Parts: sequence; structure tokens; C-alpha cells
Amino acid sequence: MSREKKQRRRRIAEIKKAYDEMGAIRLELSQAMNSFDHMTDPNRMDACIYEINALRARYNCAVKELKQLPPP
Repeated sequence: MSREKKQRRRRIAEIKKAYDEMGAIRLELSQAMNSFDHMTDPNRMDACIYEINALRARYNCAVKELKQLPPP
């Protein structure tokens, strides 16, 4: 296999990994928001808010990393 094909496969694998990571973060974010919607304890609501904010930050970082990857 040529060197170019190996590099292309590696880039495609990196892109797939980035999309998978974003999907996992999106799922965690959805679960955190669902927990927040059903929470009644103020302290636990605060914890959900912090978790949601952290997941949003992780998602934004994942998007930036994906945009920086070279195209396949």
C-alpha cells in the first residue's frame, strides 16, 4: 500500500474518532440535561449545572480539534 493511502486512512480514522467523541459527549450532555430537568434538590441542581457547563466546554474543544484536522 502506498504511503499516501496510509496517510489518508490515518486521517479518516482520526476524523471518525473525533466524531465518535463528539457523539459520546453529546449523549452525556443530553443525560445531564435530563437529570437537571428532573432534579428538585438545589445542591444537586448546581452540580448538574456545573456538569452541563463542563460538557459544553469539552464539546467545543472537540469541535475545534475536528476543524483543525486535515481533510482526508
